[in-house]
Amino acid sequence: MEYVRARIGMPGAETPITTLAEADGVDSVHLLAGGVEDTDTPTYALSIEAPEETVRSVLEADADVLAWDVSGAEDGVVYAYVRFRAPPEIGLLRNRLTRDSLVVLLPATFHLESVVMTVVGAPSDLSDAFEALPPTLEVTVLEVGTYRNGVHRGRSLTDRQREVLRTAYELGYYEHPSETSHEEIADVLGCAPSTVGEHLRKAERRLVSDAFD
Repeated sequence: MEYVRARIGMPGAETPITTLAEADGVDSVHLLAGGVEDTDTPTYALSIEAPEETVRSVLEADADVLAWDVSGAEDGVVYAYVRFRAPPEIGLLRNRLTRDSLVVLLPATFHLESVVMTVVGAPSDLSDAFEALPPTLEVTVLEVGTYRNGVHRGRSLTDRQREVLRTAYELGYYEHPSETSHEEIADVLGCAPSTVGEHLRKAERRLVSDAFD
C-alpha cells in the first residue's frame, strides 16, 4: 500500500470547522472521527487547541452549526462534537477519497478553506482518486511513499509548529550541547523568543504523545 499526504484547498467553501481553525486564539483543529453516514450535515469529533471559551464562542456564533457539545477540555485542548451544514466540496472529498481500497488516516488538520490529510491505498486507486478531483479543489501533494505503521505520526503538528521545530533542528538546537538559542531561532523566524519556546514545547509534547499512543 502507498500513501499520499496532501493539502486540499477549497476556495470559497468555508465551513464552521475552517472558520474555527482561523479564529483568534485557536492554534489547531484536528478531525478525530466523522459520522459514517454520507450526508450534507456531517458530525465530526474534533480536538481543538484553544481556550474552551473561544471554542464555545465561535460555535455559538456560526449559523451553519446545527448542534455541538464540548465533551472535555484538558491541557489547553478542547474535545468537541459538531454537526454542521457542509458545502458540496466536503461530500465530494469524502466520496472520492474513500472509494475502493482508499482509507483516510486521522487526524486530518483543518485550515481556512483547506484541509491536510493522508490517504492510504493501492497506487492505482490513489492516482485515480486525486486525478478525478475537480480543478476547483486546489491539491498540493506534500508527501508520497510506501505506507508503514506509524508513517503518519507527528502529522498533528500545526504548520507553524513544524516550521519552528525544523528551524530549531537545522540550527542545532537539539545537539548536545545546544548550538543555538530561542533568541537566535526567533531572529530567523521573525518572532519573539517566547513564541519559539511555546511552539517547541507544544510540538515536543505532541511528538512524545504520538510515540507512546
